[in-house]
Amino acid sequence: MKRILIFSFLISVVLFSCSKDEKAKGPSNEEILTKKIADIIPQKYLDTLKLLGLNVHEGVNPPNVEGTYKIAPHKLDSSNVPGDRPGSYFSDALVTFSEQSTTDYSIKLTGKNFLSYADTSIATAISGSGNNFTVYGKVKAVNGTYSAVFALVFTGTKEGNDLKNVRVAIINIDNSRGGSGIFIQEGTGRIGFDEDGTSPKVAEKSAPESGGRSAFTNTLGHFLQQ
Repeated sequence: MKRILIFSFLISVVLFSCSKDEKAKGPSNEEILTKKIADIIPQKYLDTLKLLGLNVHEGVNPPNVEGTYKIAPHKLDSSNVPGDRPGSYFSDALVTFSEQSTTDYSIKLTGKNFLSYADTSIATAISGSGNNFTVYGKVKAVNGTYSAVFALVFTGTKEGNDLKNVRVAIINIDNSRGGSGIFIQEGTGRIGFDEDGTSPKVAEKSAPESGGRSAFTNTLGHFLQQ
């Protein structure tokens, strides 16, 4: 009986030690990334973008995408915004990725001609594997005294110095201060893409051209309802 009690005690000590070790290790890379993405874009809105055709590249080993890239011709692929016309063109755009982290999957995102002439993400994450990546950003859009929060998502493939098959998605994730008829409705969004398939790396201070190919000579996230 004494041996059984000693044996049971030893098993308890081992199990307790293992439990402490697991807690000491902290969250896994997958858990860190999943939480970071969820803090940027709620799952229901990411699911909406997937239904619109956005291919999200998952994984915790994305390529290094630091640099400035030009997205042109910038064309509307799909939308759930009433009145939108797939195939219309937007102004050419620039995106800059910097300060990419391999430990907490953060990355800095600034852009031109996505939501407005100048966009800066207030929270950003990157996922992917191999040469494929997805960058998730949260951007506050302001129109007078009104404001809304948008998710701005980029997905594509790193090839040499350039990006290939880039698709850009925006979706209104918080319109609580957006008023009525100022921004596209919460839960609605658009997906654009680089029509020629290549988004070349350019000098950081390059200015995008104004576009002018079709009805939409404006930003992917132009605010007013159609």
